[in-house]
Amino acid sequence: MTALRARREERGWTKTQLDVRLRTAARARNEVLPQPQSLARQIARWENGHGAVSELYQQLFCEVYACSPAELGFGEPDAPGRATGDEFALELARASTVDPAVVSLLQDQTDGIRRLDARQGALLIAAQMDAHIVHIDELRRHAVRPGIRQQLAKVQADASTLAGWQTLDIGTPREAWEHFERAKAAALEAEDAALLAFATAEQAYVLLDVGEAEQAAELVAYARDRTAGQVPGLMRTWLSAAQGEMAAAAGQRDVTRSALDEATALLPDEPDAELPFLALNATHLARWRGNCFARLGDTQAIDELTSALAAMDGTYTRAESGLRIDLAGALLVRGEHRTAEEHLGAARLLVNRTGSRRQLRRIEQLRAKAS
Repeated sequence: MTALRARREERGWTKTQLDVRLRTAARARNEVLPQPQSLARQIARWENGHGAVSELYQQLFCEVYACSPAELGFGEPDAPGRATGDEFALELARASTVDPAVVSLLQDQTDGIRRLDARQGALLIAAQMDAHIVHIDELRRHAVRPGIRQQLAKVQADASTLAGWQTLDIGTPREAWEHFERAKAAALEAEDAALLAFATAEQAYVLLDVGEAEQAAELVAYARDRTAGQVPGLMRTWLSAAQGEMAAAAGQRDVTRSALDEATALLPDEPDAELPFLALNATHLARWRGNCFARLGDTQAIDELTSALAAMDGTYTRAESGLRIDLAGALLVRGEHRTAEEHLGAARLLVNRTGSRRQLRRIEQLRAKAS
């Protein structure tokens, strides 16, 4: 058992009680800590001896436990932000073992987490995602060979974008924003225009969720303009559809239809193996179009969404729940309350499996509107 965990158990504190004390200490320093779920995962990692505790958290732990760094297993601190010589040498040594095969394995791990996320949601795999990102980031920061470092940055950009979407889905927009910021920085280092566009446009969904639809539309437009002529057809399709969704949220009917028509015209016949993070085909695009029309209160959404629902095979649990919520909203506009409630009930069962607070909030909003 680590000294950090032993101190908490000696005091009989739950992790929630420790969270409260850490936040009180942080506020006195004008520091803002991450959302409770994120912090709880990080504390669990530290208490299990995984990963170094940053200087800020060392100070906070020392304060709340009234212990010295050595008593908590931190040892005497070095200069701020610096590892000991032995630790630094070890970090460099680990990074030096990275070759293209290791990079490929890390990307495979990201893709595996993505598939689990689609089927089971983010809550069950949150700790796995956190550890994966920490691992990639440590290797990238200590990689010396430019080619390998660039490849690691590409994997990090993809993984951090996925983490951003996951944390947004479980209701932590501030944490999601930070993940997207890291993803954009990594994409720039990787010199990958598609990943940069994707991370930037996905970040717009944070703005959308906090009620800033116009700013969200501006951010997607910026992503499209910045990478114009540099990204494959499938990414251009995705960006056009995202622009349509932001415009729909802002009530811009003509812009929405124009963007969606452009996305439909751009959609390639085959998936792009170079863009594993994009699950976009005719069925997904029909679902997306239906979402946009539902936002606008257009009953045309019903045909789009019904067609997309019939084509779904159960692979994308969260996508199906979102589709049913959209369909319920469109049916409510048309006055078909009973059928809408059936879809909301089915969506609620799926949301219970994925733990999506974002979709649960949408279900509650629609039920409040229908009552």
